[in-house]
Amino acid sequence: MYRTSVLWLCTLLWSVGLAVTPIPSRSPEKNNNVDCTGPIAFTSTGSTSVHSTGLVAYKQNIVNLAVTWDREVGVYTCACSGLHQFSFSGSTEENTRMVLKKRLNNGKQWTPIIATKPSGGSATILLEVESGDQVAVYLDGNSKKFNARHGQDIDVTSFSGYRIAK
Repeated sequence: MYRTSVLWLCTLLWSVGLAVTPIPSRSPEKNNNVDCTGPIAFTSTGSTSVHSTGLVAYKQNIVNLAVTWDREVGVYTCACSGLHQFSFSGSTEENTRMVLKKRLNNGKQWTPIIATKPSGGSATILLEVESGDQVAVYLDGNSKKFNARHGQDIDVTSFSGYRIAK
């Protein structure tokens, strides 16, 4: 009983910490050498897990020209300010939506920007993002899982972003 309570408490505290603490990039040494004159883009597909907070992680990178995109965590941390385009899609359980959220540099709260209808879909948006801001896709609803694959064994979740102007 005691071990279960301690494990539960640790999980809860970790979830709260994840929700209020900006997620640092896993590659800080790369962040100092970001070339803001070149292309900044990423596309990842296939959701392997959804964190307890609803934050979506991705299975594979198709393109990763953004050193501050972490597909395993599911968070893009902006290294070069500018106008970005973000697109995401997925097939979710009933009454569950995908929501693109943004957290300002050193902010504590994730702000919803745009969402799909319940059961999933897709959305694309242009968004001003400053250095240090974070952008991620969350699942919001009763279920924290995707209808991850369709009949032909093809991934149906994706998240893409790229900077289109400084």
